[in-house]
Amino acid sequence: MDLSPLKRRDFRLLYIGQFVSFFGSTMSYVAMPYILYQSTKSTILTGLLGVIQLVPSVVGGLFGGALADSIDRRKLIVICEIGMALIVLAMGIAISVLKPGYPSAGWILLAAALLAIFNGFHRPALEALTPRLVEKHEMPAVGVLSSFRGNVGMIGGPAVAGILISAGGADLAFFLDAITFVICVVAILMIRHIPKVENAAKFSIQSVREGFRYAMGRQELVGTYAVDIVAMTFSMPNLLFPAVADAFGSPVYLGWLHSGISLGALIATLTCRPLLKNPRHGLIIVIAAAVWSLAMIGFGLAWSFPVAMAFLILAGYADMVSAVFRMTIWNQTIPDEYRGRLAGIEMISYLSGPMLGNTQLGFLSSALGIQRAIAISSFLGFGGVLACAKALPKFIYYRAPDTTPMVPDSSPEVSS
Repeated sequence: MDLSPLKRRDFRLLYIGQFVSFFGSTMSYVAMPYILYQSTKSTILTGLLGVIQLVPSVVGGLFGGALADSIDRRKLIVICEIGMALIVLAMGIAISVLKPGYPSAGWILLAAALLAIFNGFHRPALEALTPRLVEKHEMPAVGVLSSFRGNVGMIGGPAVAGILISAGGADLAFFLDAITFVICVVAILMIRHIPKVENAAKFSIQSVREGFRYAMGRQELVGTYAVDIVAMTFSMPNLLFPAVADAFGSPVYLGWLHSGISLGALIATLTCRPLLKNPRHGLIIVIAAAVWSLAMIGFGLAWSFPVAMAFLILAGYADMVSAVFRMTIWNQTIPDEYRGRLAGIEMISYLSGPMLGNTQLGFLSSALGIQRAIAISSFLGFGGVLACAKALPKFIYYRAPDTTPMVPDSSPEVSS
């Protein structure tokens, strides 16, 4: 990987803080559907967790993005981190008090909704702040580093959560998550210089509309949203992993299933640097999304746990490639005064697909069976990705701008 952005102190602090925080959040991400499934034994209700999180995420993304373009982005991040820390701390205390039982479905869904609201305001501010701490030509490297951070978190966090849950300590997963939020807040407060947004928009409904209008006016941006939403809506079974683990015969598989996609993504992070030189970013995103759907078809048809893991790893590899190039398109081409609002729209596209996918697969699996539903739905997703590519020619033919830093001419001047 290209580690040059980490030489910048302020970016390094932000990166480390979010690294620790995200690692903790993935533990709660695994523990939340687990305790809901154990409390209800319902795949439908577990799938509905995605819908419960989607609505506040959409609201938070739209208004959080506009807020990030009008106020101090660091303050907004810190407030959201503290809010999420208090929620997961409350969940840990509730589980500890009720052992060996779990909180009711209503309380679990309420906590998930509140986390989604805070995350909806947090993520746009984070995504808008990050490009201000590095140079534009470093954005592909930042994209890989961000994916590396996410992949390590999605591998290590679920693994730790799986160990804790199997030992009867789901509450510890939430307690550790709360501690990681505190560490992140300290790191962010140590950042010395936060560049102010020039031409900052005043927070209003009109500013939200302006951001949405700007995004919809650029086909290459619409393509990054549409392809990801389609691929994830039809092929994201994360919330069904507790039931898949039961189908393969052991809850021990739960942590591995949650880590499989990120394991593939981590492999891609460590090997895709030559691919970053290819300027056909739109085409690469479409190919990666198509491979994701095909791999999820294989996961649904898998006859054993090792085969299922192999397809999850392939899916994760493709997803990471898509994510890096989508992030690069956003950060290289979006003006700073729109970064918060566009990051909010990006977050909605990033979250809505998986949340809708988990929900529809929850219902479909109750009728067809878990793995069969995943295979059939993923086949539809593959067709949807190809349809997006056909409908958005400017996206599939998009080429990256030349962001190579200018090198001063050191040759001696020739007098006339």
